[in-house]
Amino acid sequence: MLQENSFPRRFVAAVPTAVIALCCVLVLAALLVWLGPDEKTLGSGIKAVYVHVSLTWAGLIGYVAAGLLGLAALAWQRADSWRQTVGWVAFGFYVSGVAVSALASKINWGAVFWQEPRMVTSLNMLAVALLLLTANLFVPWRWLRGLLSALLPVIIIWSNLRAPLVLHPDNAVRASTATGIQLTFMGMLLLMLLAESILVWMAQQRS
Repeated sequence: MLQENSFPRRFVAAVPTAVIALCCVLVLAALLVWLGPDEKTLGSGIKAVYVHVSLTWAGLIGYVAAGLLGLAALAWQRADSWRQTVGWVAFGFYVSGVAVSALASKINWGAVFWQEPRMVTSLNMLAVALLLLTANLFVPWRWLRGLLSALLPVIIIWSNLRAPLVLHPDNAVRASTATGIQLTFMGMLLLMLLAESILVWMAQQRS
């Protein structure tokens, strides 16, 4: 049995449980990427794609959640605070997903093609998201903040559907017939959503 003043006890007491949980999730994600199967064409380059896809989708799902909270805020004031937090955390994941996309492009294609339609769309959507999220900090009407948050994922999804596919695959998960690759993608997405949820909870506790 651990002594009352032992280091493990003092460490757990000093570090918030949420931080420990977040670190565990990130370690599990790193292990999953490391153990995840290579792909026939990309080889080990698929590992960067695992991270890119999971971060991007976690960000997009976060935007959808923020939009739903924005609509809920029309009737429930408390939802407005959660809407703002979820929106900014989702933005962080989406930014990270685009950044890792550039890394995956460098690894798998030998260069970052900034003019590639999907990359252009992603960068444009980052600008739109930053503009709307920042504008919502100054909008005094809760109903308008909620509607702007609900509009953001619609704009992103619509823009991505309209972007022509040149180098970027249509759907990296659906395109693969390997069960191991599909499970790795899904596992990474679940872990990123869990990490996103923990960060939202931590931010709300400090607000």
